[in-house]
Formats: sequence, C-alpha cells, structure tokens
Amino acid sequence: MGSLVAKLLLPTLSSLVFLPTISIAAKRRFHMEAMVYFFTMFFVAIYHACDGPGLSVLCFMRYDILEYFSIYGTALSIWVSLMALAEFDEPKRSTFVMFGVLTIAVRIYHDRWGYGVYSGPIGTAVLVITVKWEWDYTYVHSFYHCALAMSFVLLLPKVNKKAGNGGNPAKLDCSTLCCCV
Repeated sequence: MGSLVAKLLLPTLSSLVFLPTISIAAKRRFHMEAMVYFFTMFFVAIYHACDGPGLSVLCFMRYDILEYFSIYGTALSIWVSLMALAEFDEPKRSTFVMFGVLTIAVRIYHDRWGYGVYSGPIGTAVLVITVKWEWDYTYVHSFYHCALAMSFVLLLPKVNKKAGNGGNPAKLDCSTLCCCV
C-alpha cells in the first residue's frame, strides 16, 4: 500500500523542486522566468495529481488540457532559461521569447509527444546563443557536445530490429568496454 501511495504522490510532490528555482529566479530579478517556472510547477503538479484516484478532486480542468499545459510549461521553461542565458538586449530578448512562446504552443498542440517539443526550442536556442556569443569556443563547444548527444538519442531507433530474438542480450561490463578481452 505504501508503494502505491508513493507512486501516486511522488510525481505530484516532486514538482515542488521548482520552488527553489522560482525563488532564485525572482531574487536575481528574472521575474518573467520565475513566473514561467511557477506556471510549470503548478500544472505539472495538478496534472500528476489527476493521474491518481485519491487526488482527482484537484482536477479543475480536463485531463488533456492539464497535460498540454504541463508539457507546454516544461518546454517554455527550457526556452526562457536559454534566452536568459543569451543575455539579449531589448527588444531582441522579448522578440525571441515571444517567438518561443508562440512556436512552442503550436508545436505541442500539433504533437505533444513528438521530438520537436523539446528539441525545437533547445536547437533554436543553441543556434541563437551560438550567434550571440560570436563563436566563443568554450560555450559553443560545450553546446556542441550537448547537441551531439541529444541528436544521437533522437535519431537512434526505439528498437534494434536487426538484433534478432535468439537468447539473452550480451552483457556490457568493464572488460567489454575496455577491449581487454
């Protein structure tokens, strides 16, 4: 029974980890970002609360709308954080932020579970930040590592259809990785 309660409450309560982020953003005078983080925390918590039978009294909107705003808030949080990192002057900053607000809304409405939901904002933001920093090696190369790793995950098929069905898969251990055998 305790495991069931944990499975129902943990996703809801874990959204409270946004509270320090909201507080730090507000203290650093990133008020718009703090508001977006609060929006995300709120809808993630309510969305997950509606998953379980005991907390369904909190469901003040249809489940699919809560799901939409949960995903939207998460993608938007990524976007506004990256735009803050870019340190644009106005009106470029507000223009890029609004571009993200609008395109993320359309993309999530089109396909909530597609790769573009998060890779679109991250890829665009990385491009914008790269141009903004005029190819500073440290930042650009670090973003290159992140983008490369993310692209491998996005491009890798979900199942290796050529792996066959015979027997257990080979175990990957230290000796295999080090080519010592």
